Amino acid sequence: MSKFGELKKLKKDEVYKCPFPHSHPRHKQAFFKSFAKHFRIFSNRDDHFTIIQLHEEIIWNLKRSAAEKGENIDDNINKISHKAWLEAIKKNTGRSIKVIKK
Repeated sequence: MSKFGELKKLKKDEVYKCPFPHSHPRHKQAFFKSFAKHFRIFSNRDDHFTIIQLHEEIIWNLKRSAAEKGENIDDNINKISHKAWLEAIKKNTGRSIKVIKK
């Protein structure tokens, strides 16, 4: 188990561990590879919905900042979104998300 502090792709045997409690914490629902899928599936829960809202706010600010600097946003949209998810989770929970090896 390691902390995810930098932008890198997950390896085949790695998954993110949700920072929020799930009804079955060792069940596959608490582990995911895609932030968007996981947080949208559980968007009916307040804690997950808060992360979605923070992500939208952060990604808007990152896109605006990149546009003001004249950077090409289309080429970096996945990196920007990934960075926004990480920041949203850290801002809400105060901890970095964990990467777990299966």
